[in-house]
Amino acid sequence: MVQGTELLKLLLIVIVIGLPPFLVALKTFREVNPIILGIMSIIYWAGTLYTQQVVPFILIMILIIKEYKNRKGDSGEFTRGQENKPYGIKDFFKIALFTLLLRFPLGIVNFVFMIILQNFGVNIQQQEVVDIFVSSNELLLNIFLFVLIVFMAPINEEFSMRHWLFHKVLTPKTGKIIAAILSSALFTLLHYNVVGIPTFFGLGLFACYIYHKRGFWGAITVHFIFNLSTVFLLMLTKFLIPLA
Repeated sequence: MVQGTELLKLLLIVIVIGLPPFLVALKTFREVNPIILGIMSIIYWAGTLYTQQVVPFILIMILIIKEYKNRKGDSGEFTRGQENKPYGIKDFFKIALFTLLLRFPLGIVNFVFMIILQNFGVNIQQQEVVDIFVSSNELLLNIFLFVLIVFMAPINEEFSMRHWLFHKVLTPKTGKIIAAILSSALFTLLHYNVVGIPTFFGLGLFACYIYHKRGFWGAITVHFIFNLSTVFLLMLTKFLIPLA
């Protein structure tokens, strides 16, 4: 049963994180020789199955750089939201502040939700990556997990969840509100953590709103700041409040 659950988690991550950049890349590099494209596709999916986050991150960065070069310094849809102006440092700090403030109401709701779950006898567990980060004393592993949580995951998940699913696929068909709800629900499912449902869903909705207003990098800022503050709290727990 555990093996089946782990396989399901792996497939969900690979499909949700790996498929969107792959589909965008097929369209972007459609003029490439089909044989070369086929070989690169095999390498991509093999690497995605093995690394889950690393290979999709590399492909997404390639797509962003290509888009940036094609637009000669303005990466177009990756920098502009509804307000239709370039994303700047003031936007970063403004969104960062609102994201940090959002932690408080989300934390309260999540705490109440956790108590309800405990009353129903639900086993409360942290995300696997959080458990590894807190318990590991290996420097290289901790550095990799930091990069994964703070940089790779925000870019990968915002590309797939907000840029592709919310903006490209769902919004034209269902409208912004339904698209935000559906993409945030999948975003919550992707994290495979029952106790964090209110936090992940609320964060997903907020990221959709920021994406709509300030574009791709705005949504990444939300995710980046949220994960960075989470890691900071985990490090306080790990080094200043040692676990028994």
